[in-house]
Amino acid sequence: MAEPSRQLSDPRELLEGYLDHYRGEILRALDGFPEPEVSQVPSGWTPVAMLKHLAYMERRWFVWDYAGEPVEDPQGDRDDEGRLVTSESFEQVKEFYLAQCERSRQVVAEGRLSDRASRIGRFAPPKEPPTLGWIMFHVLEEYMRHAGHLDIARELAGGPQAAR
Repeated sequence: MAEPSRQLSDPRELLEGYLDHYRGEILRALDGFPEPEVSQVPSGWTPVAMLKHLAYMERRWFVWDYAGEPVEDPQGDRDDEGRLVTSESFEQVKEFYLAQCERSRQVVAEGRLSDRASRIGRFAPPKEPPTLGWIMFHVLEEYMRHAGHLDIARELAGGPQAAR
Protein backbone atom coordinates (compact mmCIF):
# COMPACT_ATOMS: atom_id res chain seq x y z
CA MET A 1 0.00 0.00 0.00
CA ALA A 2 1.24 3.45 -0.90
CA GLU A 3 2.04 6.12 1.64
CA PRO A 4 -1.06 8.18 2.53
CA SER A 5 -1.75 11.34 0.56
CA ARG A 6 0.16 14.44 1.60
CA GLN A 7 -3.16 16.25 1.46
CA LEU A 8 -4.59 14.31 4.45
CA SER A 9 -5.00 16.23 7.67
CA ASP A 10 -7.47 14.04 9.57
CA PRO A 11 -5.50 12.27 12.35
CA ARG A 12 -7.55 9.08 12.10
CA GLU A 13 -7.07 8.80 8.34
CA LEU A 14 -3.35 9.46 8.74
CA LEU A 15 -2.93 6.84 11.47
CA GLU A 16 -4.98 4.22 9.61
CA GLY A 17 -3.21 5.01 6.35
CA TYR A 18 0.28 4.84 7.81
CA LEU A 19 -0.49 1.64 9.73
CA ASP A 20 -1.56 -0.02 6.49
CA HIS A 21 1.42 1.48 4.67
CA TYR A 22 3.88 -0.02 7.18
CA ARG A 23 2.05 -3.34 7.28
CA GLY A 24 2.72 -3.43 3.56
CA GLU A 25 6.34 -2.33 4.05
CA ILE A 26 6.92 -5.27 6.37
CA LEU A 27 5.57 -7.72 3.80
CA ARG A 28 7.59 -6.07 1.02
CA ALA A 29 10.76 -6.37 3.13
CA LEU A 30 10.05 -10.08 3.58
CA ASP A 31 9.22 -10.74 -0.08
CA GLY A 32 12.33 -12.03 -1.75
CA PHE A 33 14.10 -12.56 1.57
CA PRO A 34 16.49 -15.41 0.79
CA GLU A 35 15.66 -17.49 3.89
CA PRO A 36 13.20 -15.82 6.29
CA GLU A 37 13.60 -18.67 8.80
CA VAL A 38 17.39 -18.06 9.13
CA SER A 39 18.90 -15.37 11.33
CA GLN A 40 21.38 -12.92 9.88
CA VAL A 41 21.87 -10.82 13.01
CA PRO A 42 23.98 -11.40 16.14
CA SER A 43 20.98 -11.43 18.49
CA GLY A 44 19.55 -14.44 16.65
CA TRP A 45 16.06 -13.28 15.70
CA THR A 46 14.74 -14.45 12.36
CA PRO A 47 12.61 -12.48 9.91
CA VAL A 48 9.77 -14.97 10.28
CA ALA A 49 9.92 -14.57 14.07
CA MET A 50 9.80 -10.78 13.58
CA LEU A 51 6.64 -11.18 11.52
CA LYS A 52 5.15 -13.37 14.25
CA HIS A 53 6.10 -10.73 16.82
CA LEU A 54 4.25 -8.11 14.80
CA ALA A 55 1.17 -10.35 14.55
CA TYR A 56 1.15 -10.79 18.32
CA MET A 57 1.78 -7.08 18.79
CA GLU A 58 -1.31 -6.28 16.69
CA ARG A 59 -3.41 -8.73 18.67
CA ARG A 60 -2.06 -7.64 22.03
CA TRP A 61 -2.60 -3.89 21.55
CA PHE A 62 -5.82 -3.79 19.57
CA VAL A 63 -7.74 -6.93 20.54
CA TRP A 64 -6.59 -7.66 24.09
CA ASP A 65 -5.64 -4.26 25.49
CA TYR A 66 -7.99 -1.96 23.61
CA ALA A 67 -11.06 -4.10 22.85
CA GLY A 68 -10.71 -6.19 26.00
CA GLU A 69 -11.20 -9.50 24.24
CA PRO A 70 -9.54 -12.47 25.92
CA VAL A 71 -6.76 -13.95 23.81
CA GLU A 72 -4.59 -17.01 24.22
CA ASP A 73 -1.00 -16.22 25.06
CA PRO A 74 -0.90 -12.47 24.26
CA GLN A 75 2.92 -12.44 24.16
CA GLY A 76 3.60 -15.45 21.90
CA ASP A 77 6.20 -18.20 22.33
CA ARG A 78 9.45 -16.93 23.83
CA ASP A 79 12.87 -18.44 24.42
CA ASP A 80 14.77 -18.23 27.72
CA GLU A 81 16.02 -14.75 26.80
CA GLY A 82 12.55 -13.45 25.98
CA ARG A 83 12.91 -13.50 22.19
CA LEU A 84 9.92 -14.60 20.14
CA VAL A 85 10.49 -17.96 18.50
CA THR A 86 8.53 -19.87 15.92
CA SER A 87 8.45 -23.36 14.51
CA GLU A 88 5.86 -22.45 11.85
CA SER A 89 6.71 -21.81 8.23
CA PHE A 90 6.88 -18.33 6.78
CA GLU A 91 3.57 -18.91 4.95
CA GLN A 92 1.83 -20.04 8.17
CA VAL A 93 3.10 -17.01 10.09
CA LYS A 94 2.17 -14.69 7.22
CA GLU A 95 -1.39 -16.06 7.24
CA PHE A 96 -1.61 -15.51 11.03
CA TYR A 97 -0.19 -11.99 10.61
CA LEU A 98 -2.67 -11.02 7.90
CA ALA A 99 -5.57 -12.30 10.02
CA GLN A 100 -4.39 -10.26 13.00
CA CYS A 101 -4.07 -7.13 10.85
CA GLU A 102 -7.59 -7.58 9.55
CA ARG A 103 -8.96 -8.07 13.07
CA SER A 104 -7.11 -4.93 14.19
CA ARG A 105 -8.71 -2.94 11.37
CA GLN A 106 -12.15 -4.15 12.48
CA VAL A 107 -11.49 -3.17 16.10
CA VAL A 108 -10.17 0.25 15.15
CA ALA A 109 -13.13 0.91 12.84
CA GLU A 110 -15.50 0.48 15.79
CA GLY A 111 -13.75 3.00 18.06
CA ARG A 112 -12.97 6.69 18.34
CA LEU A 113 -9.42 7.99 18.80
CA SER A 114 -10.41 9.34 22.22
CA ASP A 115 -11.80 6.00 23.47
CA ARG A 116 -9.81 4.41 26.28
CA ALA A 117 -8.44 0.88 26.25
CA SER A 118 -10.18 -1.76 28.31
CA ARG A 119 -9.17 -2.71 31.82
CA ILE A 120 -8.92 -6.39 30.84
CA GLY A 121 -5.45 -6.39 29.26
CA ARG A 122 -2.43 -4.70 30.79
CA PHE A 123 -4.28 -1.70 32.18
CA ALA A 124 -6.01 -2.95 35.30
CA PRO A 125 -6.47 -0.31 38.01
CA PRO A 126 -4.63 1.71 39.15
CA LYS A 127 -3.06 1.97 35.68
CA GLU A 128 -4.69 4.53 33.41
CA PRO A 129 -5.53 2.98 30.03
CA PRO A 130 -4.29 4.79 26.92
CA THR A 131 -6.56 6.10 24.19
CA LEU A 132 -7.07 4.33 20.88
CA GLY A 133 -5.22 7.21 19.18
CA TRP A 134 -2.19 6.68 21.44
CA ILE A 135 -2.26 2.93 20.80
CA MET A 136 -2.41 3.45 17.04
CA PHE A 137 0.55 5.83 17.17
CA HIS A 138 2.51 3.44 19.39
CA VAL A 139 1.86 0.51 17.03
CA LEU A 140 2.93 2.71 14.10
CA GLU A 141 6.20 3.48 15.92
CA GLU A 142 6.80 -0.23 16.40
CA TYR A 143 6.22 -0.88 12.71
CA MET A 144 8.63 1.84 11.63
CA ARG A 145 11.36 0.50 13.93
CA HIS A 146 10.95 -3.10 12.80
CA ALA A 147 10.71 -2.22 9.10
CA GLY A 148 14.22 -0.80 9.46
CA HIS A 149 15.41 -3.92 11.27
CA LEU A 150 14.08 -6.08 8.44
CA ASP A 151 15.74 -3.89 5.80
CA ILE A 152 19.12 -4.37 7.50
CA ALA A 153 18.59 -8.13 7.96
CA ARG A 154 17.60 -8.45 4.31
CA GLU A 155 20.74 -6.64 3.22
CA LEU A 156 22.91 -8.83 5.48
CA ALA A 157 21.25 -11.91 3.97
CA GLY A 158 22.29 -10.82 0.50
CA GLY A 159 18.79 -10.06 -0.63
CA PRO A 160 17.91 -7.06 -2.75
CA GLN A 161 17.71 -3.75 -0.94
CA ALA A 162 14.15 -2.62 -0.35
CA ALA A 163 13.08 0.25 -2.55
CA ARG A 164 11.53 3.15 -0.67
